[in-house]
Amino acid sequence: MTKKPRILVVDDEAAMRESLKDWLKEDGYEVGLAAGGKEAIAMAEEKNWEVVLLDLKMPGMDGLEALKRLKEVIPEAEVLMMTAYATVDTAVQAMKEGAFDYLVKPFDPEEIELQIKKIVAHKELVLENILLRKKLEERYQFDEIIGKSDAMQEVFELISRVAATDSTVLITGESGTGKELIAQAIHGNSSRCYMPFIAVSCGALPDSLYMPFIAVSCGALPDSLLESELFGYEKGAFTGAEHTKKGRFEMADRGTLFLDEIGDISLKTQVDLLRVLQQKEFGRLGGEKMIKSWPRPIVI
Repeated sequence: MTKKPRILVVDDEAAMRESLKDWLKEDGYEVGLAAGGKEAIAMAEEKNWEVVLLDLKMPGMDGLEALKRLKEVIPEAEVLMMTAYATVDTAVQAMKEGAFDYLVKPFDPEEIELQIKKIVAHKELVLENILLRKKLEERYQFDEIIGKSDAMQEVFELISRVAATDSTVLITGESGTGKELIAQAIHGNSSRCYMPFIAVSCGALPDSLYMPFIAVSCGALPDSLLESELFGYEKGAFTGAEHTKKGRFEMADRGTLFLDEIGDISLKTQVDLLRVLQQKEFGRLGGEKMIKSWPRPIVI
């Protein structure tokens, strides 16, 4: 935030309101004063206050009720509850209703300033997160796929329709036609876009290179090694299994698992994969527990 937030002070005690106003104005804040919940709500309807200092105990509408109503009118505002009767129950209830924090009376200007700085930092972090998400969404549009023909426009439309579902997708086409780009576009335009995209092409990458996008080729490894890559294994499952390891299905939990060249793997492993697709669960090698970690597989 480049400018200081507007602050609304809500307290039935005139002396407290005026003291807070003087403290805050000294620090350069724009300050509004309300003697109760109803007046605060009316002021919130006229101006978008960014921080509210709200007394808990007030005649008529109390602080918790005022908090609920204010959150309806100015949901983006952060509310600091003020009370001389702080208890764990009231603090918990205030937090549940959306309060940022609470101050116990009497307090000094430094406490208020510290809390306001926390609120400003929190808002800046939220804004930064929103901007990063927008950049990420822009990154995952169709910019990487070149094509203006009617046929490509149909492909883009199909990607948009498929991305909105949780269905398993079969992508077919000759080598070099961009099947992996299509898989990435489906993932990037789906609600899973912030979760992992794991591409399995067995044997291409060592463990030390595991990243959010991982490529491995289903046909380069023997069945036992491929199954351990896909499903993981428990410690002691076989010679050399010195620790428990997650498989690619588990790593892609809530994301997308891209199985490259699935037609090259053995019939036995294909049957195992079919069981996972049907039952939506799997077990690590050497383990009895079934795991319900479930990505959306995209299969070539």
